[in-house]
Amino acid sequence: MGLYMGEQAYLRSSWNVLDGFLVFVSLIDIVVSMAGGAKILGVLRVLRLLRTLRPLRVISRAPGLKLVVETLITSLKPIGNIVLICCAFFIIFGILGVQLFKGKFFYCLGADVKNITNKSDCLQANYKWVHHKYNFDNLGQALMSLFVLASKDGWVNIMYHGLDAVGVDQQPITNNNPWMLLYFISFLLIVSFFVLNMFVGVVVENFHKCRQHQEVEEAKRREEKRQRRMEKKRRKAQKLPYYASYGNMRLMIHTLCTNHYLDLIITFIICINVITMSLEHYNQPHSLDLALKYCNYVFTSTFVLEAILKLIAFGFRRFFKDRWNQLDLAIVLLSVMGITLEEIEISAALPINPTIIRIMRVLRIAR
Repeated sequence: MGLYMGEQAYLRSSWNVLDGFLVFVSLIDIVVSMAGGAKILGVLRVLRLLRTLRPLRVISRAPGLKLVVETLITSLKPIGNIVLICCAFFIIFGILGVQLFKGKFFYCLGADVKNITNKSDCLQANYKWVHHKYNFDNLGQALMSLFVLASKDGWVNIMYHGLDAVGVDQQPITNNNPWMLLYFISFLLIVSFFVLNMFVGVVVENFHKCRQHQEVEEAKRREEKRQRRMEKKRRKAQKLPYYASYGNMRLMIHTLCTNHYLDLIITFIICINVITMSLEHYNQPHSLDLALKYCNYVFTSTFVLEAILKLIAFGFRRFFKDRWNQLDLAIVLLSVMGITLEEIEISAALPINPTIIRIMRVLRIAR
């Protein structure tokens, strides 16, 4: 019943239908493959080609991709109307172009055509009477020429050929009829600029509509999550806090660890620690070396004490539940390990200098 019945049914969502279809096709493909050389199932192997649709399942899990696909799908109907309008203008200008330029896009191809005025002169001079690749001799050729005009790729040459046209079987003359410019400019303004840009306008409009619909759905989901969080908080409020059973000493430590001023003090200590580490340099005096060494001991002891207090205050489970606490403890352990390795003087056997491990404490500033 949950497959189709109800608002939250599986098949109510088109994305679930797409996922289910792809899984179903995959299962059929496995059955066909296991069938081996069965001739009856040989035709069904065409279904293997549908496996290429599997990446489409990513769309349902990516809100951005889902928005784009929904925009394209909802734009198909209005785009179809614009296609009809565009085809109508193409046919109108194509028929008009045939009436104006049919048979006029021929020219004489030869070494010297200055004295050539028509087709007869061209053939008498043993030259070739050829036509341009894009012409208006019939509606098909006219539509092809208009398509090149609309793409704005090589449209200038077609326009100049129209301006130079004289008549049927007549040699073109440069700028013979400048008024023909109105035909080409009108087509570019009406079709290339306005009509074709309507495609973009429709897609953008539908994108905003789908975005608003998606935002409404996201707002509903956020509201449901907020209601669940509020309900969870109300349930927690009815329960006693986890530290209610603590003794006086542990409760005092818990109050200290949850105090905001402790974080400020630790942050200040971290900054001082970073400054002391930055004082280390090549060929430094022995006194500075000892001072930095003892400072390292003091800072590391402070961080170890902080980690121990938090472990006592929150317990192991609550302490390790916070990833920042995990990072703090890892850096503290690295610091202790670095001091230990320096003291036992086995740094020569290590691939890295143990002092580099102490630099990891700089990550604590991320708190």
